[in-house]
Amino acid sequence: MRINPVRPRLLVFPFVAFAFLWVARAQTPARQVPVDSLIFDLKNPDPVRRKEAARLLGENKLQRATPDLVAAASDADPAVRREIVVALDKMLDMRALPGFVKLNADPEKDIRDRCIMGIINLYIPQESGIVVSLNKVANFFNPWSDEWAEVVIESGINVEASAVDALRARLRDSDEAIRLKGTRALGILKARTAVADLLAALKQNQSYAMRFETIRSLRKIGDAAVAPELMPYLTYNDNRTRNEAVYALGRFRYRDAVAEMIRLFEKELALPQKLADKTYCAFLLDALAFIADPASKELFIKEKQDPDDDLRLRAVEGLARLGDPAMAPDMSRAWLNEKNPRIKTAQAYALYRMSRKEFLDELVKSLGNGKTNTEARALLLEFRPEQMPELYAQAKNNDANVREGLAEIYGLIGDERALPVLQSLAKDRRGQIAVLAGQGMRRINARFGR
Repeated sequence: MRINPVRPRLLVFPFVAFAFLWVARAQTPARQVPVDSLIFDLKNPDPVRRKEAARLLGENKLQRATPDLVAAASDADPAVRREIVVALDKMLDMRALPGFVKLNADPEKDIRDRCIMGIINLYIPQESGIVVSLNKVANFFNPWSDEWAEVVIESGINVEASAVDALRARLRDSDEAIRLKGTRALGILKARTAVADLLAALKQNQSYAMRFETIRSLRKIGDAAVAPELMPYLTYNDNRTRNEAVYALGRFRYRDAVAEMIRLFEKELALPQKLADKTYCAFLLDALAFIADPASKELFIKEKQDPDDDLRLRAVEGLARLGDPAMAPDMSRAWLNEKNPRIKTAQAYALYRMSRKEFLDELVKSLGNGKTNTEARALLLEFRPEQMPELYAQAKNNDANVREGLAEIYGLIGDERALPVLQSLAKDRRGQIAVLAGQGMRRINARFGR
């Protein structure tokens, strides 16, 4: 059972290239100091001067100084190194990466911590004046909060091997908080070369938090070959870790887990109501619905009558993905009588998958409703290549909120055929349609190496 995070608007401060900086000194009038002098001060014998130079260069985001800050990253004074890593993080300049790699193993915990954040910032793109659903900027939002639960890099972004190696090294850090952050960062960067390290970490004597974060990162990386290693966690004694393992196996569409998941679901639901873990049941049914194995069909049929709305929703989603046209009449009657708008949206998707094409209009309409937008968006993102032309035809919908949602979805799906549709939507000045269409085109072009 996933609750999507609120999607904040990102504010990106403009970069201004200063030829000179005004530096205020205590009890002295402001004087003009050349930037070259600050760069020169990074080698000053006085650590206070070196620290102040790094601070001013970072505060003003002078990317011209990035190589000099990297060169100064070996400074003997921890206070200077601390200011250097902060400055490098503020630059948002890929040339800062060697500095983060160098300081990644620093003796000071807070410097290692900031290096992890700095590496993430280099690969999470910033968008100005736009609602970004998958990416956030760590300078303005805490990347260690669970608001970042589903954040991953965009498709088409290549992560330097040195960045991944630096983060892999933090899996063996002496401090658990750093190990946790390194693990999370590997998931955000979808670091496939770190899979073996993460699996090795999972088998060690770890805290619940580490096991949870490791499983989540493995899921984000998306290598389904790890699925068998997660099976023992279906009954793990920490609920959060167990539920994440269930969720991961569902997203991996691991069919070998279906029989065990059905058994666990039925066992849990057979308990007295006060003892049954409804959240666990919802995770199990959600995973089964995502896998959509025919062996689950009878369970879905039974659970679509469940009084619990969340279980009914998952059951309908499972039937939708099975897409059996013989079930269309029964689903259509259920749709007519359903009161819950989210379930009604899932039923519309099911009917569309059951060859009732007219229900695509109902599904797309749900994008414009705040109560159903999240459900509709998730289901539309599942559209397969052969279904996309029908979805592109919806770009002329009269509802601006729907067109806005579609502009984002087209980009996230990443089908090259969406480019002409997005070019047309980029001329639409209602809401954020134009900027989301522009973002979508950039996503697709990046995916195809343009």
